Amino acid sequence: MKWKILFKTLCVLITLIFNQSIAQNYKVYYRMNYKTDSLEEEIKNKNMILLIKDDKSKFYSQEQFENDSTVIENRKKGVKSQIKYDYAFMIIKDSKTKKLSKFTSLFSDLYQLSEKAPDFDWKIMPETKSIAGYTCQKASLSYSGRNWEIWFTSDISLQEGPSIFNGLPGLIIYMKDTKNNYEFSFTGIKKDEITDIIFFSTPFLEVTKKQLAKVLIDHYNDPYREMKTGNIKVLWQDENGKPFKPDYKELTKNEQQYIKKNNNPIELADAIKYP
Repeated sequence: MKWKILFKTLCVLITLIFNQSIAQNYKVYYRMNYKTDSLEEEIKNKNMILLIKDDKSKFYSQEQFENDSTVIENRKKGVKSQIKYDYAFMIIKDSKTKKLSKFTSLFSDLYQLSEKAPDFDWKIMPETKSIAGYTCQKASLSYSGRNWEIWFTSDISLQEGPSIFNGLPGLIIYMKDTKNNYEFSFTGIKKDEITDIIFFSTPFLEVTKKQLAKVLIDHYNDPYREMKTGNIKVLWQDENGKPFKPDYKELTKNEQQYIKKNNNPIELADAIKYP
């Protein structure tokens, strides 16, 4: 009799674990408004998607996700696809190993920086309000040079959020920094049992923080190097379609000004210190 009870208990536990695993497969949609230059008023926006599968999550642009999905299907059919490189803001988190990967793209090159996931010092407040049909509670966070206002809901039992953020007792529905440089707004959620977290339509190079900084500073110092050496082919034409030889010195000066101005990452402490 005892072994029957034990067997039934094990079956129940296995079923619960299995169901919990399935329940962790989601697509969460966000609208991201952001400034690439903190001193300008221009606000850009991008539709983002948070894929959640078991212990892993992947946050990146919805456009890149759709392109990756097309590439996956076409590869099965042996058909070539046009590949996008919209990897700005992409983050992969692993809650089991407590590690995360950040990605930086430069031309067609993709770099991965892996590091320990941060422990956020969330301040949860009693204030509540309804957002997108969910009862949400307010929280705040001071991290990496920015102060954040956050609203999360325990109605969705996912301790996840956009970008690097997670760890609250519920899903982050809305968050923005106090200087209005970044804003994430929840736009929807879909349960999906077929979610490919680790797929990349292009290979990446693993780098350290020091190596990545060198890559970016080298690019700043000579942003048109690949074009001047012919590694990247560019046909320069004027407004009438007539080919001309560019003034790389002037182009470099303008590009360096642009790079310095557009140096406003989510983690402000990670901003590159250009010469």
